[in-house]
Amino acid sequence: MCGRFALVASSNDIEQEFGVSGVGPIARYNIAPSQEILTIVGNGNARVAMASIWGLRRSDGGLLINIRSETAAGRPHIRRLLEHGRCIIPASGFYEWVGPKQPYFLRTHSGLMGFAGILVRERDPASGKLVLRSAILTRAADPTLAHLHNRMPVIVPRALYGDWLSPTFEGDDVLRHICAGGPIPLQWYRVSPRVGNVANDDPSLVEPSPDSTR
Repeated sequence: MCGRFALVASSNDIEQEFGVSGVGPIARYNIAPSQEILTIVGNGNARVAMASIWGLRRSDGGLLINIRSETAAGRPHIRRLLEHGRCIIPASGFYEWVGPKQPYFLRTHSGLMGFAGILVRERDPASGKLVLRSAILTRAADPTLAHLHNRMPVIVPRALYGDWLSPTFEGDDVLRHICAGGPIPLQWYRVSPRVGNVANDDPSLVEPSPDSTR
């Protein structure tokens, strides 16, 4: 699963990686569910950066922050979003916990990655305003990461950003293609348990712990 992630990037980094403009520098080290996140959507042949709230509303009042890619197409509501509401959620890396207390930070060597996400527009019951809400698709973890967690976000290869965002392609087909590809190399290391408190949001959260070996 993915319950926390970070996004630390300059405007140029985001533009170069995701092909969008007008996004200012971002330095967020502890992004949590229900918070506003950067979201990339397709708009014809272009890509647009928008803000969404991380988590789809469930009928019981909770938030659906992760959706299993293996069963997404079998759920009618999710399948509709998979066809008409695909998005990319930029990240510098994500956190996973081993046991109750030891977090790890996982990142790519290139610095930025794009999670496969889905997006829905709905009316906020409190304000009455239309808002965008998003969720991250997940997959079985690569065997090299299984000792950390058995699930991980679906990371869209850069070469497939266009296919994932294009309405020309069937969402389920593109998702299977992404998941069937080889693993995207990740590096990981222990970080401070301070990341467990959502009030903490500073650069030290993504720095290796002194005893980290990887």
